[in-house]
Amino acid sequence: MFGKKSYLKTLELRKQEILAQSDVNRVELLKDWEVLKTEMDRIKKHVRTAGSIASSAAFVAAAAALFRHKHEAPNTESRSKVPWVSAALSGARVGASLFTKFRSFMRERR
Repeated sequence: MFGKKSYLKTLELRKQEILAQSDVNRVELLKDWEVLKTEMDRIKKHVRTAGSIASSAAFVAAAAALFRHKHEAPNTESRSKVPWVSAALSGARVGASLFTKFRSFMRERR
């Protein structure tokens, strides 16, 4: 086998070189893919944390808005000035923030 290489044609040598280079590129691609997966997992963790913080902040803001509307005016005249659409949207915000908080809690348990 040692002597056979001297008899190889130029194209056969080029083919062997390309195959070796292909193997090196394949290994490098797999390493890069693993680095990319690790980085995406890290970014996903940060995004989940930021989403959890944003969800909690939305919940606090919606709860503060609800309490502010309740304690702001005890008489019925000013109570009727608050549109029902605003109250419905505030309730929907609270429900959505509770849902996202519950969903993130369930994902963390897995």
